[in-house]
Amino acid sequence: ARMLLTMTPEDGEEMKKAGDTMTPELAQKAVEKAMTESPEFKENYNEIPIFLIAQMRMQKPSEEGAVPKTILPMYFSLQTMVATWQQFMSAQADPELKDMEPAINVMNLHKLVDMMTQPSEIDFRSCLLLPPIPPTGAGGPGASPVAAAAPAADAMGGGSTLGDI
Repeated sequence: ARMLLTMTPEDGEEMKKAGDTMTPELAQKAVEKAMTESPEFKENYNEIPIFLIAQMRMQKPSEEGAVPKTILPMYFSLQTMVATWQQFMSAQADPELKDMEPAINVMNLHKLVDMMTQPSEIDFRSCLLLPPIPPTGAGGPGASPVAAAAPAADAMGGGSTLGDI
């Protein structure tokens, strides 16, 4: 969570350029920056990071005649969120969409709860908090986190649609 809060676009480009040849010095520099400059998640307890991708939405099936409700999925696990995004993007037919970079955001759960009580452009009351899915979750070893999350999403009213871009 600290890395996401402190990484600038320039840092991301530098790491992309390094690719497979990432040096220990470059990694150390990123970790030091995250540990010293992060505005949040400095405590050992009571700071719960919530991850989201601004472009990702789910649609809750509507009752007959009603408009389907759009829900913003939020994740307790960065890995589960990224796996969901990758599966969603691999299903896209438009080549421009396949190469789209996600706008990953992280926020503190306590701030999210506060934001749910305030008027905002984004209706934070219409979100779905998804738990971490272990890589060996439902479906046995090697099952994707998204496949393991599907029954839970269906039970909570989630449909087969993972996003409106």
